[in-house]
Amino acid sequence: MVTDPVAFAIGPLAVRWYGILIMLGVLGGATLAARLAGRKGENPDHLWNMVPLVVFVAIAGARIYWVMLDWQTCCAADPWQALNIRGGGISIHGAIAFGLLAIWGFTRFNKLGFFRWVDIIVPGMALGQAIGRWGNFTNQEAFGSPTTAPWGIFISPQRRPIGYENFEYFHPTFLYESIYNLLACIVLYQLAVRIDRDRRLRDGDTLWVYLIGYAVARFAIESLRTDSLLIGPFKAAHVISAILLIIGFVGLGWRHIGWRGEDKPRLAATTTAADTTEAMRVNTEEAPAQTPAHLVGKSVHARKGNGEPTARET
Repeated sequence: MVTDPVAFAIGPLAVRWYGILIMLGVLGGATLAARLAGRKGENPDHLWNMVPLVVFVAIAGARIYWVMLDWQTCCAADPWQALNIRGGGISIHGAIAFGLLAIWGFTRFNKLGFFRWVDIIVPGMALGQAIGRWGNFTNQEAFGSPTTAPWGIFISPQRRPIGYENFEYFHPTFLYESIYNLLACIVLYQLAVRIDRDRRLRDGDTLWVYLIGYAVARFAIESLRTDSLLIGPFKAAHVISAILLIIGFVGLGWRHIGWRGEDKPRLAATTTAADTTEAMRVNTEEAPAQTPAHLVGKSVHARKGNGEPTARET
């Protein structure tokens, strides 16, 4: 199946499926994150205020990463091509790195908890990746090595890598990653919710688990790719995945062993028994007591007998 990468045109402007799917991924991920923010007792408005900045910085980072690793091919002859993002060439690793940097800057400027909010956003990031990966399908890119598997996808002759011109069907590695990210989204969402209910977990755990999981999945999937960017003799995605794996495990250890800061207080669901007892005591002292009807007469009788009430009057 061959799909036209251009969805429609407005005059000379061609609107591509890839861009549409990326925007759908952003919208879907942001909507999920806003829902999670409300569930965790946070103001979703912070999320929507953050989205434009994070998206802009993430796309810029995705392009910068690609240009740095593919300079000789894309931009050496004409450096201005580095700004021509419509010509293709972005990377999810750059988007993740710069996107997280933008989240950190926004939360710091607005005095919000970075780890608290990154836990809210990460499941939406995974969902956005799951949707956005289908842009690779419309562009016939990011596919793997030749395969005879029944789920192999047909690649047009002009899109086949050098040396693979005689093969027709290839591994849909974009599909593998999309499925992984969808499953990761479900797991990460449940983890983010559970953080507020389980004292063994800490804010930020969702981020570290995301980095570890994506590093392992991407390393495996990249092994099938035929169009990988390189860092020396190594596939760039393998190098970055190894770094993300280390960061993920170090982050988990730091937050659970070395962390000495204070996390944002948990939701009411994690209120301790002592807090509940104290609240009940305060409410009892502040609320007017109700005297049972059968004591009213005794109260009046006691006053008549000695002039002093012997039961609480209402």
